[in-house]
Amino acid sequence: MSSKFPRESVSDALERSLRNNPQVKAVNSAVVAAARLLAARIDAVAETGFLDENGKLDNVSVPTFLKYCQSLGLTLDEPRKAGRPPKQKPVEETSGTTADSKVLKMQDFMKRFG
Repeated sequence: MSSKFPRESVSDALERSLRNNPQVKAVNSAVVAAARLLAARIDAVAETGFLDENGKLDNVSVPTFLKYCQSLGLTLDEPRKAGRPPKQKPVEETSGTTADSKVLKMQDFMKRFG
């Protein structure tokens, strides 16, 4: 393994990433705190094969942690803004929709599936 990426806990790796990323500011304190909490949880459940204290598989902590890392700019992807994704504009047909073209489309549909 490379000395650039030594084998370490998720918590230690997070702290190292935070130290090396100048984009993380004080305004990100809440996100950093939540990421630290999740990193500690991942370290704890990794020892048990990702089974939590009740014996259930923890398949939520790692993806959630990665979303926090993404929002802090610690992943290769660009940070995303919180909220809903923008609505997609409907695709408009370039050819005019006339009654004849609708009939032809319906006939083609019936040939295929009728």
